[in-house]
Amino acid sequence: MTPRKSPGREIAPDRAHTDDADFEALPPGLAAAWGVVDTGGRRGPKPAHSVEKIIAVATELADKEGIAAASLPKVAARIGVTTNALYRYVSSKDELIVLLADRAWGDPPTLPDGDWREAAALWSRQLFERFLSRPWLLDVPTTVSLTPHNAAWLDALITVLKSTGMEAQQMLNCAYLLDSHARYGANLRRNTPTPAALRRANPDQQRAVRAVQVFLDSQLRSRNLNAVADAMEDPMFLADEPPLDGFEFGLARILDGIEAYVQR
Repeated sequence: MTPRKSPGREIAPDRAHTDDADFEALPPGLAAAWGVVDTGGRRGPKPAHSVEKIIAVATELADKEGIAAASLPKVAARIGVTTNALYRYVSSKDELIVLLADRAWGDPPTLPDGDWREAAALWSRQLFERFLSRPWLLDVPTTVSLTPHNAAWLDALITVLKSTGMEAQQMLNCAYLLDSHARYGANLRRNTPTPAALRRANPDQQRAVRAVQVFLDSQLRSRNLNAVADAMEDPMFLADEPPLDGFEFGLARILDGIEAYVQR
């Protein structure tokens, strides 16, 4: 059966055997991310640029200004073409975001054999670090289908979890838990300025931070919310850099839960 495709886009000759897939029903960018759609196969003059160059430019913009900056008009302006000219390479903004995100995921870490818990912990830490290094990945819709790089991350984790004897659905649930924890931790770090950063922005900010702490302490205790007030006295609330203890504590508890489930 001949694969269906979007008008004006060709199926790469060495990928046409892939399917009986209904290409017109696929989400934007999915076929392109897997290298099935061949933009170089279109009729007309030889392209002056490449999809790789466009994605590289979009990555630079996203790294500097966030994912909103990786728009078709801004990418076009950066490489010196019209926005309409970009449609020779990517079919839509949605496709650009899919390709951009897949590049940003990069290759998964090499995980150790023999200890699924150690491997899963390393996977989670590396994912957390990936989100910290490219926080705009947190803004990519989670509805994006599997692309080569994030599929490779998932494959690496499932491979080490197989030794637990869990079924496929349980392993996918574990991946969801670990991914969600990494995302939450990175997003919390992104949205919580450190006292050091506040002081750089405003030398008087340390006074403000202390004033807030004293004010909240009195208000909390007046309402008998002493547990929260006691917790806020911990030095971590005024630390120059947020500790990783919260992430590591949560990760350990998730792994404890998986281990208990496996051993029951």
